[in-house]
Amino acid sequence: MRVRFLSATVLLAPLTAVALGAASPGELSAPVTRTVYVTVTDGKGGAVTDLTAADFTVKEGGKDRDIVTTEPATARMQVSVLVEERLIGDGSIRMGIFEFMKRLHGAADIGLITVGIRNQTHVEHTGDLNTLAAALNKLSLNPGPQSNLTEGVLAVAQAIEQKKAPRPVIVAIALSGGQAGGPAANTVLTQLRQSGAIMHAVTLAGGGESAEGVGSLADSSGREQVLGDGSRQAGGRRHDVQAPSAVQRALQQVADDLLAQYAITYMLPDGVKPDRRLNVGVRRRGVVLRAPSAIPDR
Repeated sequence: MRVRFLSATVLLAPLTAVALGAASPGELSAPVTRTVYVTVTDGKGGAVTDLTAADFTVKEGGKDRDIVTTEPATARMQVSVLVEERLIGDGSIRMGIFEFMKRLHGAADIGLITVGIRNQTHVEHTGDLNTLAAALNKLSLNPGPQSNLTEGVLAVAQAIEQKKAPRPVIVAIALSGGQAGGPAANTVLTQLRQSGAIMHAVTLAGGGESAEGVGSLADSSGREQVLGDGSRQAGGRRHDVQAPSAVQRALQQVADDLLAQYAITYMLPDGVKPDRRLNVGVRRRGVVLRAPSAIPDR
């Protein structure tokens, strides 16, 4: 999710105000509107696409907010595909990543990053599918045995915040264990929220432990928290798969979720300060709503 400030307090110098005509204090400010991206699916995981503003509720800071518009999301996405080096030697996983990129072609600019002990960016965000395919084909087939996934997510989230991408997404493709050190999970989750990115994770069972001892267990626990809680709190979801061949199907579900999102724009009353706490609800029964639970501090 990327929060947009479409209007803000306007301060006019006295001479300008005279030139334009005197304005009352109430006319020198306007309510702030913010946009949040959400996904709604049915009991089988299929997209629900016929909802209107009347079907949603929005609370920010615990207070009900007026919804201005609810419409299918059409803003171009900035998708960061973050894949562990330990997985890129598998041909079925590479094919799954390519099919995911192809599915989003025309709707997103996609960047490709691999993560070992540190991140390596192979392609900056682009809409050129040929460039992305060429980068996939050039990935090393001899990765290291360990990776610092939490550090990788943190670095990507920091870059997103700096770039102020309007509709950022992180898709992490990772093993479910084997973390080598890294920052505290809460540090990563805070930065993820501050980036405004929606996060999805596709995790393959069988990562194992990176080393013996309590430290290794703590590192792997932090990884699991980032992959699970991070995806949920950011408005995405985590897909756990048991075999590399299942990664492609999971990534297609991620693509379907992203392509069926709603853009909900709501309004803060004049003079009300933004609050990072967010709660989006849906009135229709029998559906599943995925939405961010917090927004960036701005």
